[in-house]
Amino acid sequence: MMNRGTRPRKNRIEVWCDDDELAKIKANAKDTKLSDSEFLRNLGKGYEPKSAFDKEAIRGLAKLHTDQDRLGGLLAQYLSEGKGGISPLNNVGPLLQEIESLQISIAKLLLEQARSL
Repeated sequence: MMNRGTRPRKNRIEVWCDDDELAKIKANAKDTKLSDSEFLRNLGKGYEPKSAFDKEAIRGLAKLHTDQDRLGGLLAQYLSEGKGGISPLNNVGPLLQEIESLQISIAKLLLEQARSL
């Protein structure tokens, strides 16, 4: 009898599955930050576990961060080389600061998500 939680549990259920099914159960449990047992117990009680993080959102943020970084670099290079004569942008400084601020915000969100994994 194992007692890892706050209340004693004395009943055990064995579940037979193939290797692929076991891998999927373990991956889903990890995504929800639950043990395999907690994950399956919650499913059996009718709960729908929520993922601890949204993988697609994190990928999207990472891509956005990369795109913003590239855009800022290209804009800075364009302005420093003086291509096209006088820049049509009146206030380039604030625009570059806004791009940098957005990059920092995105990076902070990514770090917060990574720490919670």
